[in-house]
Amino acid sequence: MTTEQAHTHRGAPERAERALGMALGVTLLLMAVEAVGGWLTGSLALLADAGHLLADVGSLGIGVVGSWLATRPATARMSYGYRRAEILAAATNGVALWAIAAAIAYAAASRLRVPHPVAAPGMLGVAVLGLAGNLLSSALLARAHGRNLNVRAALLHVLGDAVAAIGTIAASLVILATGWTPADVLVSFGVAALILAGSWSLVREAVGILMEGTPRGVSLADVERAMRAVPGVRGVHDLHIWSLTAGVPAVSGHVLVRDVAETQRVLGDLGTLLCTRFGLNHVTLQVETEEFREPWHANCAPGAGPHPAR
Repeated sequence: MTTEQAHTHRGAPERAERALGMALGVTLLLMAVEAVGGWLTGSLALLADAGHLLADVGSLGIGVVGSWLATRPATARMSYGYRRAEILAAATNGVALWAIAAAIAYAAASRLRVPHPVAAPGMLGVAVLGLAGNLLSSALLARAHGRNLNVRAALLHVLGDAVAAIGTIAASLVILATGWTPADVLVSFGVAALILAGSWSLVREAVGILMEGTPRGVSLADVERAMRAVPGVRGVHDLHIWSLTAGVPAVSGHVLVRDVAETQRVLGDLGTLLCTRFGLNHVTLQVETEEFREPWHANCAPGAGPHPAR
């Protein structure tokens, strides 16, 4: 790794941490404004968005910690470092969104049964202020987005808030024009649905990484077929492709070669193929010949501990 590459590798998590910290400050301010505004105006949409912002505060806080941990160096016990801390944070964010969506839907259903008066002018003013703040946070996070799943989680939170603010503005205008207060409740249901829709793909991707699933856009069968087509390769087995964290795919496998003298050339060809064609740049391959094919496997069953010294 060159000095420039190392600087870039370190810089991405640091940019993410800085953007998350700034977005956290903006979100804290907006949460206080919308909570007070929702209470004074009687708007459930504003209170729902304030609740969503409360989840955002916790999620962005988790995100800041997760991004900081991702920059920590590898240790003897954590040989890959703490890169997956940001994936754990992203999964936590997604589950928090589901809980908030359920709470909003429950409160909206209660308001449908028992209507509540809403002060539309104040509701409109607070919603406009909330939209401006959410757009500011979105701009901060979008610049540090890249492939960072943790920042993407935070950006989904903030974009959801921005759309909710637009819905609240629309509802306040409807109430001002017609006096129809259920518009406030309908927007709250819309916010809940939006949160669920936006968080589903996030949680699915985070769980896929934690379960070491094959990254999206990469076909295990295609990779194996391409590897077998490299001159000098007789076979490929125990092939695995997974992600260390979002945007950092890895591959490992066993390669059977025709001639041990070609080992270095075959490894070079395979490394070039995996990197340039499939974007897999963290490659670990074990080369074998027909005469030497894993003789230790018979004495090393899965789950077995180290053999005692004799």
